Amino acid sequence: MKTEHKLAETLREMMQETPLDEISVVTLTKKCRIYRQTFYYHFHDIYDLLTLVYLDERIKNLSYVKSLKDLVVVIYRYYEANTAFVEASLNSAGKDLFQEFIYNNCYTTILRLVNETKDNKRILSNDRKSIARFYALAYAHSIVYYLSVFKNKSLDGLLASFCFVKDSDLQKAVSNYIEFKGMPNDRF
Repeated sequence: MKTEHKLAETLREMMQETPLDEISVVTLTKKCRIYRQTFYYHFHDIYDLLTLVYLDERIKNLSYVKSLKDLVVVIYRYYEANTAFVEASLNSAGKDLFQEFIYNNCYTTILRLVNETKDNKRILSNDRKSIARFYALAYAHSIVYYLSVFKNKSLDGLLASFCFVKDSDLQKAVSNYIEFKGMPNDRF
């Protein structure tokens, strides 16, 4: 195993029991049995290493997601399986890295869902990406907000945050985009 990945795996394990802000480079390198200088050869600081952890991290079953509700369920299942690790990230300066991780997973999945809508070929790829970015930002922010703020977390509680959203909204967004693009420019 490469040194970088050994450090990343060890950091992830340590975060299961220790808040990220309490993990030092010294403790991490001792646990990995490497020199502290070796850590600094590869990384600037612990947060730089946490970036690698999130780049390597995967959420299971995203490829099976068929709806926006499924996306929320799969992300919540990831949270349940990794609660200590996620909480350690959320309660540190690493919160932004977790937010970006959730956004990237939402974006990839939502873009796939947009590309599966019946009218998706009627708009450009960049327009489909714009729709996916819009939804991914909203979903990622709402998910991270819920996980950060609410004390008694549950799947039902998280789903309630999205009770106003229907799975047909993605199809409607594509249809609205087609309608908007068809408008003459002099209307504005």
